[in-house]
Amino acid sequence: MRQGELLLKQMRENHPRVHCIANLAAGPDVANILLAAGARPILAQAKEEAGEIAAACAAAVLNFGTPDEEKLKGILAAGLGAKAAGVPVTADPVGAGASSWRKEQTLRLLDSIRPDVIHCNFSEALALLGETGEFHGVDSAGAGLRERAACARRAAVKYGCVVLLSGEEDVVSDGLRERVVRGGTPAMGLVTGTGCMLSALTGAFLGGQKPEERDYFEAAAAAASFWKACGELAWEETKQAGGGAGTFRVRLFDAAGSIEEWRENIEDFTG
Repeated sequence: MRQGELLLKQMRENHPRVHCIANLAAGPDVANILLAAGARPILAQAKEEAGEIAAACAAAVLNFGTPDEEKLKGILAAGLGAKAAGVPVTADPVGAGASSWRKEQTLRLLDSIRPDVIHCNFSEALALLGETGEFHGVDSAGAGLRERAACARRAAVKYGCVVLLSGEEDVVSDGLRERVVRGGTPAMGLVTGTGCMLSALTGAFLGGQKPEERDYFEAAAAAASFWKACGELAWEETKQAGGGAGTFRVRLFDAAGSIEEWRENIEDFTG
């Protein structure tokens, strides 16, 4: 059994409880994709309870999208509570460069929480690095694979964590190693929140591991590969059904629950 399939099997056997502070645009879909894949979601945002709940879960996923002051306080409480309890934290700094206020708050939270995995796209990674880059919303700015891998490496070194940089080809880096995850489908762009769902799945793959065997790098690569395989299967079934974006969205949940084996399409980046 390959690494990704083994991690998926462990996750489905352990049914990890994943605490998510979600983007308002994707909260229900984040919860449902976790349920479909085999995890147990809990979405608690209030600062008064977020830390306690995160500490009692197997993983925490903190999505910075649609921020306001109260949400940011909840993210900080959840992140600190999880880290104090040894619970792995995945951060998704959605739209990090959208405004000066959001960038300032994002950098403050990342510095305070020190997540184990950061999932972002290329333009968000540039914002986290303080490098020049045009803001492209939550979609990744265009760049070649070599440039994107170098960007992921710099971010991983700066934040001392694994960086999953998503795009047409996902790049996973821990500052020393890089892997490229190929495959997937452009149809992911038809559905709001597919990136948020990948962050949640990354948390689920992390939470499914035994603490003493936890490998952030492998879990992030496995989650990315699994999600690309879900997209491929869902789009193929959508085309066969003559459907569109709505059918594709539903098929994504079906795929997340049915896939057990897939072509992982992961390779070391040596460029």
